[in-house]
Amino acid sequence: MKKNKLQSTSLLPLPVDVDLVRFETNLLQIGFFSAQDPRTKRSSHRVLEQTINRNGQRIRVRAEFLASDLLGLPSTADRDKFLALMKIVSEERARIGKVQNPIRFSGYRLLKELGLSDSGQNYEDIAMWGKRMADTTITSERVIYFSARKRYSDKTLHVFRSFERVGESNLDNTDRHEAYEVLLEDWLLENLNHGYVVPEDFRAYRALTRPIAKGIFGNLHLWFHASQGRPVEKDYVELCNFLNVSVYLYASKIRETMGQSLDELVRVGYLDSWQLQPMTTKKGFKIVMQAGHELLRVISLTQRKQLGEKSIPTQQELSETQLFALDALMKTGVLPAKARALVVQYDPELILDQLEYAESQMFTGPGRKRKIENPAGFAVYLIENCLPIPASFVTSRKRKEFELEREIEAQQRAQEYKLEIKYSEWRDSRVAAELEARYPSSQLEEKLQEIITQRMRTDEHFKRNRTDKKNLAHLALSHLRKDILQELMLPSLEEWSRSQVQRQLF
Repeated sequence: MKKNKLQSTSLLPLPVDVDLVRFETNLLQIGFFSAQDPRTKRSSHRVLEQTINRNGQRIRVRAEFLASDLLGLPSTADRDKFLALMKIVSEERARIGKVQNPIRFSGYRLLKELGLSDSGQNYEDIAMWGKRMADTTITSERVIYFSARKRYSDKTLHVFRSFERVGESNLDNTDRHEAYEVLLEDWLLENLNHGYVVPEDFRAYRALTRPIAKGIFGNLHLWFHASQGRPVEKDYVELCNFLNVSVYLYASKIRETMGQSLDELVRVGYLDSWQLQPMTTKKGFKIVMQAGHELLRVISLTQRKQLGEKSIPTQQELSETQLFALDALMKTGVLPAKARALVVQYDPELILDQLEYAESQMFTGPGRKRKIENPAGFAVYLIENCLPIPASFVTSRKRKEFELEREIEAQQRAQEYKLEIKYSEWRDSRVAAELEARYPSSQLEEKLQEIITQRMRTDEHFKRNRTDKKNLAHLALSHLRKDILQELMLPSLEEWSRSQVQRQLF
């Protein structure tokens, strides 16, 4: 089985200068921070509606953002400061074990994280940012997720409950010492402590200068994690609405605007390449993005950290394996207290392997003459020095594990293969039904000819096969089926398989 691009990154050296910051997932998914041009007047009202696939069903979700005309809605400049705040919060969480109110920080520290000078205007910008964050309301219709309670919100929320400047300066604004205090709303505290976050590389983010690049940046982690490193396609108009930026009709203008931001993401290694392609089922364009090496490295690193966190043991009582190792040690002659200390401190399965290897080394010759006078001392020596067992020595436990793994893997492969075939057949039937409903036979031929004509202008493969009408029609149909499949937003294999199991229960 071929490994996908994301899986292959485990072989790459991880960057030593990655500066991971935990960004709350809801604020990323709903586009809370607009990427609009900073030179334009901030809007004070915005609505984002999306059709998403949730638990195998297509549903419509809605988020409404409202702020005062004076302050306006948060933009990517506010996202910069929020990300710097999350870096400060992450360090506090690492120190005391959780995020808690109030959060206090100095203006100098926040500006230092952003690489900004400590000018008076920058301090004023911090104050305006805090007021804007506290002022903005979010009305959620099944879109804000409460991780600990495992439910979606249908009410009006804030991000900051309050923001207060507690610094001081002289009357002429000299000798300024700015400090701030933030109270996060309960839902945000809950999600940060519950790990409903997307780790972002603050170092790479600070290298970006364009608002649209910053607006796309965090979502690349979500998109390519979900696609497992495979190329991601986004409807250009929907992406503009999500970022709250102007939509352009012509390819040249799109490349001149959003294209420069995508090029910036290529330069920092978060995209490998991108293409602007025409949509086949409707007018307009889509952006096809290929993950960059730096993004894949960061995703790989965060996955490893999560696995490491999950591997920390929490149960101090002896397990069945520890009891088995304890019994084996005492049979070898190790005193009970010492044996118990060993099974608590060291891997009990490794202890069993080391005891089996020690047994093989204690006797020699045809008469099985003992060559080690103190078997217990030899066993303790192996365990406490963590001496490895030679690869050529296969323990009985490992032999049983190999046999069981081979049997389980064979059964799983067969089951997965059957499930994949059923899923593919179901998905193809849905696409075929939609294709027949949209394009009766005569209209289908016209649509395929339209795609062929369109593709002839930009697709080299179509150009090379211009004389093979049958092959061209087949290729055009494949592109049409692909786009219809994306528009249907069918459940993934995992979601579909879960729904099949649920149906079998009733």
